[in-house]
Amino acid sequence: MNSVKKQFLEKKLLGLAKRREKTTLGETTFGFNKIIRNQLTIKLTDIWGFCYGVLYALEAAGQALDRYHDRSIWILGELIHNPLVNQELKNLGAKFIELDEIHRVQQKDVVIIPAFGTKKDVLKELRSKDIELINTTCPEVQTVEEEVKQFNRRGYTAIIHGKYSHQETIATRSYAADYLLVRNFQEARYVCDYILNNGDKKEFLRKFDQACSKNFDPEIHLEKIGVANQTTMLMNDSLKIIDLFKKTLLERDGNLANFRCIETICSATQDRQDAVKELIKNNHFELFIVVGGHNSSNTQNLARTVKNSSDLPVYHIEQSSDISKNRIEYLPPGNEDKLELKNWLPPEEITIGLTAGASTPHSQLEEVIEKILSFY
Repeated sequence: MNSVKKQFLEKKLLGLAKRREKTTLGETTFGFNKIIRNQLTIKLTDIWGFCYGVLYALEAAGQALDRYHDRSIWILGELIHNPLVNQELKNLGAKFIELDEIHRVQQKDVVIIPAFGTKKDVLKELRSKDIELINTTCPEVQTVEEEVKQFNRRGYTAIIHGKYSHQETIATRSYAADYLLVRNFQEARYVCDYILNNGDKKEFLRKFDQACSKNFDPEIHLEKIGVANQTTMLMNDSLKIIDLFKKTLLERDGNLANFRCIETICSATQDRQDAVKELIKNNHFELFIVVGGHNSSNTQNLARTVKNSSDLPVYHIEQSSDISKNRIEYLPPGNEDKLELKNWLPPEEITIGLTAGASTPHSQLEEVIEKILSFY
């Protein structure tokens, strides 16, 4: 897998640790997580970039591309939520396919299930085919799936804190006969108000039309609930939602016999969020940059962590081409649309906080750093 490994795994920023570089612009000092050039200081979080689940998925894809170069290699959905990585895999010969297109897979083809997992019925159909199936589902995601299976076996409706269209949540909910998805605390509170006050059933079903199982009946399926979450959400948000449902059922029933929960924020996701909080707590910054795919939930939530932990300007960018000395194109935390801002760098001495999502290659972060250094 040399081609993939060289591109994604071997180019590490930390290889520059404790190096000093003379330039025509002055002296640049590289430390473990601090880079200084003239008026600029960049400080990185202690933990950033690829998690072990992403590394495993990339290694598996790289091995497949090297080993099965004479076969069609299909990847379900996206391997990871990083457009540059997925494009490079396409360039290397991988083909991407949606879940409703698996009829295109032919005998002896290779199919890679991404780190997010896939739907129960899709997995079953793929296993029935005469193909090479490579399952890179992250163990943390598998834990959630197993818990949702347990909810299902014991007659509990799965309440899932997650994004309806996210690959992981699509996979997880397929393991529940009855489920309801809540995106945030406001939607969870709406459901809990319904549980306690017998709200308008028609309004409820309109509100969650695309976010519940077929034939969902809130008067029946909210009697016994098990709460889980997409692994890349904000931990504090998920804990608040779990606590809200717990208090609601305790108030309704006087006990918790009809309540189950599992706290399943991915450890890598949580480590990166904690590292952001720690860096902000112990340093002064003028602004903060988060690098990673705009459709990456864990990267979006890193940007939200910065926003929730400070009053700093926070810029979620995908790659170095999103910035120039006088312009930045970024996704604001909580927004769906990108914005462009001119004159984003203050003219005086500046300290920038920097981190990268769990699906961001080291090389991608390094390119952003090199671009910022070039401004000074």
